[in-house]
Amino acid sequence: MKDQDKEKQGISRRDFVKCSAVLGGALLSSQFEWATDLMKRAEAGTLTPEEEYELIRAENTLYTVCLQCNTGCGIKVKFYRKNGSAVALKIDGNPFDPFPSVPHLSYNTSPDSANTMDLAICPKGQAGLQTVYDPYRITKVLKRAGKRGEGKWLTVPFDQAIDEVVNGGLLFKNVPGEEGRNVEGLKDICTLLDPKIFKTLADDLGSIRRAKTPEAKKAAVEEYKKKHAANLQYLIDPDHPDLGPKNNQVVYGWGRMKGGRSDFSAGRFFGDALGTVNRHGHTTVCQGSLYFSGKAMSEQYQEGSFRGGVKFYWQTELEGAEFVLFVGANLLDANYGPPNRAARLIPNITDGKIKIAVVDPRFSKLASKAWKYLPVNPGTDGALALAMIQWIIRNKRYNAAYLENANKGAAKAGKEPTWCNATWLVHIKDGKPGTFVRASEIGLAPKEMRKTKDGKEYTFDYMVVLKDGKLLKVDPDDDKEAVKGDLLVDTRITTSDGREVLAKSSMQILADSANEKSIVEWSRLCGIPAEDIEELAREFTSHGRKASVDIHRGVSQHTNGFYNVIAYYNLALLIGNFDYRGGLISVSTFNTT
Repeated sequence: MKDQDKEKQGISRRDFVKCSAVLGGALLSSQFEWATDLMKRAEAGTLTPEEEYELIRAENTLYTVCLQCNTGCGIKVKFYRKNGSAVALKIDGNPFDPFPSVPHLSYNTSPDSANTMDLAICPKGQAGLQTVYDPYRITKVLKRAGKRGEGKWLTVPFDQAIDEVVNGGLLFKNVPGEEGRNVEGLKDICTLLDPKIFKTLADDLGSIRRAKTPEAKKAAVEEYKKKHAANLQYLIDPDHPDLGPKNNQVVYGWGRMKGGRSDFSAGRFFGDALGTVNRHGHTTVCQGSLYFSGKAMSEQYQEGSFRGGVKFYWQTELEGAEFVLFVGANLLDANYGPPNRAARLIPNITDGKIKIAVVDPRFSKLASKAWKYLPVNPGTDGALALAMIQWIIRNKRYNAAYLENANKGAAKAGKEPTWCNATWLVHIKDGKPGTFVRASEIGLAPKEMRKTKDGKEYTFDYMVVLKDGKLLKVDPDDDKEAVKGDLLVDTRITTSDGREVLAKSSMQILADSANEKSIVEWSRLCGIPAEDIEELAREFTSHGRKASVDIHRGVSQHTNGFYNVIAYYNLALLIGNFDYRGGLISVSTFNTT
């Protein structure tokens, strides 16, 4: 059909659905008769050019962020206006946002040309229309109008709500039994505003926390009260100063917030301005096990202590991967961003560039695309990981060259971006691992007094590895002296005072954990045949560093979630794929720093 013929006949139903479809379930035709009429005329091809243009006018397009899940994809919402009313008709991906835009637009793209680009957004994002027009959606401030639990509410203007929160007062004087109850507002609670006093009161709590006996604590409290007598009025309870200032009686709890919103509200407003430490997100309701696994594995031994761990997680770099084991992660239905991650995975599956295995009790859409689908007994993901670890270590399918690097210097010499503690020796007492062996304990090297970057002194004690029968001291953060160690070590060493103690390498301890049961026994626990586990482990170790595990977040959502995650991260560690294309990379999103 010629272009001019298209103009005469309007747009086809297919074209309308493609560029400006109405999700019928999101609107009530009785409320929006004109919207229903619009859809009918679009199907009939009788929309005027003016009506077609309405949907891409700047004033009829709202650029915002989808909050249907925690990914936060950028979206643009199209509105149709008539007689002073407006209704959202369509949600599309924002072409300038990196989540729905795969591949990303060039920085040279004109906003005018991008205005006509409608990018994909997942069904959950499309359901935003259903959310916004849900008759039960709360759109006004509600205030309790009866006793707690009675279910009585009234709506109040926003300005009134702000006034009552800030100033407090007899807010429930119309509720029987609460006529005389005075509710404190923020002005009554957030009374300490001087940051210097804040810091002094907090810093001096150390003496109380360090006290070991009730008597010592009581004496420390009295000394604290004496020292800060001029500021005791700011405290919740002067006899328990560790509760902090009254400002801490403000509790800010939120569900999900990304960088920007969280920095402003949780950090600058409730933290810096109102001064409360009680700022809590959704914690372990969501993925605490996943975050704290990442924190534990990213800790570095620097300036005499383990520090610097970050609450985050790793995900697979999908475009470069050749094999991915998805465990409790279904990125075609959910996970972090089907518009982004699915767009990177599916073309490679179609082209035969990647092979995937899916471990999930439920046969998901992703499982339908898998080389191997492995239905696991719910909550037994860790058993599968340990069985694979056992097979990989027994068959020496691990990346020894990577794992042997005991410090930054060795990693640097091997041109590796990371290193690990697989070779570090650990004390074994009563058959259980304890602390790391230190050089000073066995007379290998004395403790040293060093200075931090800001000039403070600290005590440094070397770690220890065994290499070809010789004990070596290790400074993990030393980037000049390269130290390598043996991986599977089970030995006895003599301490400075002549005692003989048992020590094992970290990797030996991992192997021992994996060998607590046979692969057949692990198989019975997780419900996956032993031969499938072995085939999976063989495939996982057949792609170098371009194999990976993707576990967000089914693996972590159990009472043993932390250990599940650590087990799967150790699978990735065995092949040394961290920070490699096709391996595990840290997730990065917007932040204000």
